Amino acid sequence: MEKKTVVLCDDHNIVRAGLRQIVESFGDFEVLDDVASGEALFPLFRKQTPDILLLDISLPGRSGLEVLKQIQSMYPQVAVLALSMYPEDQFAIRMIKAGARGYLHKDSAPQILEDAMRTIVEGKQYISAELTRLMIEEMAKDDNDLPHKSLSDREYEVLLYIGEGKTMTEIANQLSLSIKTVSTYRSRILEKMRLKSNSDLVKYILLHDLAPGGSDPVHKLD
Repeated sequence: MEKKTVVLCDDHNIVRAGLRQIVESFGDFEVLDDVASGEALFPLFRKQTPDILLLDISLPGRSGLEVLKQIQSMYPQVAVLALSMYPEDQFAIRMIKAGARGYLHKDSAPQILEDAMRTIVEGKQYISAELTRLMIEEMAKDDNDLPHKSLSDREYEVLLYIGEGKTMTEIANQLSLSIKTVSTYRSRILEKMRLKSNSDLVKYILLHDLAPGGSDPVHKLD
């Protein structure tokens, strides 16, 4: 049987090396290449389009969400499995709505990764029990008017980093952006959410359980 081809996209060398080893241990998957940024995917795809893309959400430069949307537009045949350190209630629904066929936390066991890959390569969606619960709750809630729902994908990502207690400098370094650009995102977030201060923003994050893992954000924005 012909092996299904896979490309890995994660900005951490050790993670990519570990993923390559795990994926190739499944036997009938071949890793074509691994890259550290979304921008590096497109020259690669022009040469050979893979069956599966394992895509990290937190990438330098363009976020995984932005990259996913472009891939869906240009290469809709690629089955994208989103990988993240964010719990499912943070980004999963956004990624699924953007076209990912599945979403896995990076702490997932290799067997779960294998099951997810085999599911999506058949044209199906891999939806965990937790994600199913979240999607049902999403449909049941009348909360589409919550302020954070109006944020763009990048603004939402910055909001979550704020929820982790990261400073503007740390966020800029993580996203490979200037501090001025990150500050602009923060200003837009405050404006869209109709909040007046960073303290208000942190309180909102806590109120709506947007802090990763339920941890309290540290208010240390510079």
